[in-house]
Amino acid sequence: MNILLSNDDGYEALGINVLDRVLSGSHEVTVAAPDREQSGKSHSMTIQGRVRVTEYGPRRFHVSGTPADCIIYSHRCSLFPVQPDIVIAGINHGYNLSADIVYSGTCAAARQAAFYGMKAIALSAEDGCGEETFEKAARFVLDNLDSFSSVIRPMTFLNINVPSSFSGGWEKGGIGFVRYLDDISVVSEDGPVKELEIRGCEFHRFPAEGEYRADYEICRSGLASVTLVDVLPHYSSAMDSLSL
Repeated sequence: MNILLSNDDGYEALGINVLDRVLSGSHEVTVAAPDREQSGKSHSMTIQGRVRVTEYGPRRFHVSGTPADCIIYSHRCSLFPVQPDIVIAGINHGYNLSADIVYSGTCAAARQAAFYGMKAIALSAEDGCGEETFEKAARFVLDNLDSFSSVIRPMTFLNINVPSSFSGGWEKGGIGFVRYLDDISVVSEDGPVKELEIRGCEFHRFPAEGEYRADYEICRSGLASVTLVDVLPHYSSAMDSLSL
């Protein structure tokens, strides 16, 4: 396969480089990743100004923009000699579970690829897990790439999360919900201007609705969570009650 790799941790991050090394043994790999950390940027993109693309190795590019920019500019400007068969975003340093799917730049890269009609996977591993878990996650995707690719439908992407205790098993996951309780402090004041800082964060997780276990519950049990995600939100059933 021709595979395009991207991420939101930057082109020098360990996760994407482990994934590159593992996949390059069997597939043709191109990289287009941000030139610096872009975590939590969600689906932001550069709509004014310039984006700089630098080739730092054969078919390896870093981009002075967001994860979504990496897909937009590589696709629209025909940087690569062939259209990718699949886009894989990751391996993210930390889970992208539950509501994090909305915040994640990694998921945004996969979502943007799906907007363009390309098959896409967002791949993440437990925070602080180290190279061994990245290696397991990369080989999990490599070993199952044909199967995963075959189930991805138009306007969807696969969201895969791998725990540090991963031993090869996986389960189809529902999307849970996480509520963050940020500890925000005033660190300085200068007249009418206050400088604020998040100094800690607690969170609460809630189960998924529907037939599948929540993604975070699956990872907590030592399995990889695999979820097929629609790229567009659905209208609410409460629409029926609208009266204008």
